[in-house]
Amino acid sequence: MSKQHRFTSRTKARKRAADVVYEADQRGMGSNPDVLRDLLRERRVITAAQTPLPEFSIQIIAGVADNLRRIDSLISAHARVPGLDRIAAVDLAVMRVAVWEMLENDEVSPIIVIDEAISIVRSISTDTSPSFVNAVLDAIRKDLESPAWSRRQGSEGEASVVDSDHDEAVAESAHDGESLPVQEAPARSLPAGAKPLDGGSVEDELDELLEEY
Repeated sequence: MSKQHRFTSRTKARKRAADVVYEADQRGMGSNPDVLRDLLRERRVITAAQTPLPEFSIQIIAGVADNLRRIDSLISAHARVPGLDRIAAVDLAVMRVAVWEMLENDEVSPIIVIDEAISIVRSISTDTSPSFVNAVLDAIRKDLESPAWSRRQGSEGEASVVDSDHDEAVAESAHDGESLPVQEAPARSLPAGAKPLDGGSVEDELDELLEEY
């Protein structure tokens, strides 16, 4: 990644989005996206004391809130830490923004997204943050670009259709007075290529970065 990066209007919008995500985390967001949604509503109110959020920032923040669980799952799987609270809050906010873009923003290359994230943490976080953020986001990028991820996403889409058909069948049976057996939800799985947080081998480079971090 480049060592120097000019802050464009889009870079600034990403940083503004990360600022709001960071603030929501400081308010105890955890895995509850409603905290972020409430804060976004506050920030959209234009006041003389605060610069209005760019539309791109609003899009990012709303997207992070809508996909928070999926985003955090990817970061947890590839950051190799016991919990997200072990990651510097600023770095976590920037990575949440970047992962949303890699998942949902088809207009921008993942490489550019990572470069933007690195430039932001380089300007506001610790000396080790750029290497750490680069390693984690690049691992996520490779995961998302793998055939296994595509197959997994396709399977989830098919499962959604099956669930929809099943719900309709349940509704029809309810009208007929029939009862159907309760089915347990399928167990969650880590993204393709990810290792459990409590063990297993990982790339040596990422291990070294995490030790320094």
